[in-house]
Amino acid sequence: MTVASVSMLQVHTDSGLIGLGDTYGGGWFYPEAAGGLVEHFNGVLVGENPLDVARLLEKMRNSCKYWGRVGASINAISAIENALWDIAGQEAGLPVWKLIGGLAHERMPFYASAGQEKPADAMEREMSGYVRDGVPAVKIRTSTNFDQAVAKVARCRELLGPNIKLMVDAVMGSHPSPWDSKQAVKFAHAIAPYDITWLEEPCAADDYEGLAEVRRLSPVPISGGETMFGLIEFGHLLRNRSVDIVQPDACTSGGILECIRIAGAAALFGTKVAPHAWGSGVTVMANLHWAFTQPNVFIQEVPTWGFPLRDALLVEPLRIENGHLLPPTAPGLGVRLTDELRAAYPWQGGYGAKMRAA
Repeated sequence: MTVASVSMLQVHTDSGLIGLGDTYGGGWFYPEAAGGLVEHFNGVLVGENPLDVARLLEKMRNSCKYWGRVGASINAISAIENALWDIAGQEAGLPVWKLIGGLAHERMPFYASAGQEKPADAMEREMSGYVRDGVPAVKIRTSTNFDQAVAKVARCRELLGPNIKLMVDAVMGSHPSPWDSKQAVKFAHAIAPYDITWLEEPCAADDYEGLAEVRRLSPVPISGGETMFGLIEFGHLLRNRSVDIVQPDACTSGGILECIRIAGAAALFGTKVAPHAWGSGVTVMANLHWAFTQPNVFIQEVPTWGFPLRDALLVEPLRIENGHLLPPTAPGLGVRLTDELRAAYPWQGGYGAKMRAA
């Protein structure tokens, strides 16, 4: 099972509108500290017009340039910016995608994202459920045990059959002892016979040269970027030709505007974009809105590991039709934190997510 915390924030306005944002990394990795970090930005924003999103974004960045150009500060800024867009959409009575450029896609392919380490029978139930539900694509996570990882990929392909796309996440971007490029290339070749759509984070996130070597030698497309911050870090990935697919997250990479900038930069290099979204419904919706506006976004991640706050926070359910997501219709981000949800999921304390076999 997965035990996780969520560190969300609300931005309150004089008019009574409330915007909701999710720090994502704050809940997963530093929940006890997330609130204190967000407090820093109170003094930056109180008294400002919440609709001046771009100006307030720069003001927040400038307030922490000396100590927070990347990392936890960007998680907080991302969450606040997304909450400001939520307010702007509610004020206008429009979904956020209509405020940031309109639709580049009338529908968006998606993939189910889970496949953690678990007993064989639980994994088989999960994969069989995707087949039953007609899910078009699935992403799984693998361990650092090479043989076990290859065997898992093979078994999942067998269970899913030939028609469901399969992505493999090696999760080396946050691993304490990530693979080097040689091991990553070996793994890419080992799983290639199973028709893999992409191999994600096969090396350390900031091993730009190593990732570029893997990409050059791999028979499988390489993706990455979920743990990177802002256009500057993504620029290193792009200039080094380190990946075929970048995966920015509006709750990690700098917010909705920064993700749009990253997608624009990726277009210059002919690089595809597949937004990362792993956590609450707020993270899913913040990413879904900007994804619909960018032409080089080709698929959207939808977490399916059973987290109840993925759906409970949504104003309307995810709209899925024939293997595609449809654009959200609710004003703002389409999320709401109620007193009932606060009571149902009280804060338990703790110092980060605990992951173990189900």
